[in-house]
Amino acid sequence: MAALGISSGFTMPAAAAEAVQTCNPTASNGCVNGILQDESQHALSGVVVTLSGVESAATTTDASGRWAFSVAKDGSYTVSIDPTVASAHDLKADKATVEIKKGDFSKSRQVVRFDEAQSSDQSSPSSTASNSSSSSGSTKQSGPTSTADDDNPWADFSARVWDQLFSGIVFGLLLGLMSMGMNLVYGTTKLSSFSHGEQVTLGGLMAYVGTQILHWPLIVSAIFAVVVGGITGWIQNDLVWSPLRKKHVGAMQQMIVTIGLSMTLQYLFQFFFGADVKGITLNVPQGYQIGPITTDTPTLISAAVAIVVIIGVAFFLYQTRLGRATRAISDNSALAAASGINVEEVVRVVWILSTSLAALSGVLIGVYFNGIQWNTGALLLLLMFSAVTLGGLGTPNGALIGSLVIGIVADMSSLFIPNDMRYASALAILIIVLLIRPQGIFGKLQRIG
Repeated sequence: MAALGISSGFTMPAAAAEAVQTCNPTASNGCVNGILQDESQHALSGVVVTLSGVESAATTTDASGRWAFSVAKDGSYTVSIDPTVASAHDLKADKATVEIKKGDFSKSRQVVRFDEAQSSDQSSPSSTASNSSSSSGSTKQSGPTSTADDDNPWADFSARVWDQLFSGIVFGLLLGLMSMGMNLVYGTTKLSSFSHGEQVTLGGLMAYVGTQILHWPLIVSAIFAVVVGGITGWIQNDLVWSPLRKKHVGAMQQMIVTIGLSMTLQYLFQFFFGADVKGITLNVPQGYQIGPITTDTPTLISAAVAIVVIIGVAFFLYQTRLGRATRAISDNSALAAASGINVEEVVRVVWILSTSLAALSGVLIGVYFNGIQWNTGALLLLLMFSAVTLGGLGTPNGALIGSLVIGIVADMSSLFIPNDMRYASALAILIIVLLIRPQGIFGKLQRIG
């Protein structure tokens, strides 16, 4: 999360940052960028933007109000504009302080908005403005920074609680979307796929190709990504998994194949797309307040799409003939086959549905976190396995509930422990639940012998 507060006490000369037209974070550089516009969202061009801190530089906004700096060193940076410009255009800030940390998905890029900050007690319109996001596979908060009275720490803590709870629910929904597909595959084939995370990455990268390379609208790019994801599921099943099942290759051996497939896809993604973050949308979202919660439009849209799709999958499983056949195979594939269900055809549909859901979740993750990387899915894989195990292996409903628990616990725990350790708390909850209920929340005890 972006660190707020004005930096002071720097006496050593700052190195030179680089003013660039566009910036993408890599292993060797971070990015500080934004769009300068007034409250009516009219671009302010030709305005000098100054960067100071560990490195320093200056640039002017282009015709669309965009500006960007590429920095090589981690640390705190202050971005400022002329206070008279801020006053003339009724901007709420003339400076903002952010923290850059290369290699951290949440801190490698920081976006600054001078038209969205809360007012402060200082003589300038405001002293803080930021847009922040958390690491891959966790939380995101963006828009106006909520500022509480320094004399009332409880109000500040309460605001953080609401924001973390909301972001935990949203991330839990996105995690649930990708975990449901993984659980459907396990339920019908008893295969734990370690390459499922790469299907998430594929969806995000295909959305990037659609929006930034082919210049399609986001909706069209999302449909394209889902179709590509579904096709890869169909190809995988027909070329790899179906022949292995027909040769009676065990689930453990198939799982090892998924590990190799995962590594291959990761290196292919890195080879073709590079190691930097790929932005699906390049505009800066406008943040706003809903009660005690700070959010933005991409967050709400991502959550709404996830909810609608999850409801659609539930309807498919419980109200359609194919869905009931899927649940029958998950309960007892031999009995389902004896009753006339074409198990192979149903499994093929499950693979297509699973990879399509993963691709859609990759698109939503890319929009939610404002970027996708070659290893985003791999970073989320442990959380997916935790969610499906916590909810109950082979139960789609369990995957959703487990994902919500993981998402909420991970985000809420960052109120009390360092942000880098938030996943440890979620995994601790997983261990405790499994010690009490080994089959998971919705799983069924299996009789052995």
